[in-house]
Amino acid sequence: MKDINKRFEDILNAIDSIESYQVENYSAFLEDEKTQDAVMYNLIIMGEAANQIPGTIRGEHPEIPWASLIGTRNVIVHGYDQIKLLIVWDILQKDLPRLKENLKKLI
Repeated sequence: MKDINKRFEDILNAIDSIESYQVENYSAFLEDEKTQDAVMYNLIIMGEAANQIPGTIRGEHPEIPWASLIGTRNVIVHGYDQIKLLIVWDILQKDLPRLKENLKKLI
């Protein structure tokens, strides 16, 4: 269980990092390649951590979008030329706050 909690904390730390970048709006995000890179890196961390959580634990917590976390990581790593920044922005605005809240309940 210690390793699983570490993975949850890794995901939460990545979310905290992303939140710390404080990009005002989508236009500012598009103009800031360093922030784009930092966000992508942290999304990779989140997906990798999610992938290391056993399937039985993932199955017990369907409120966490495990497949989306892992899939996002895979697209960034393997399909980097197919990344749509509007989708990334949407993830940051809509999905991360809910994910953070649900993960905090698990720890």
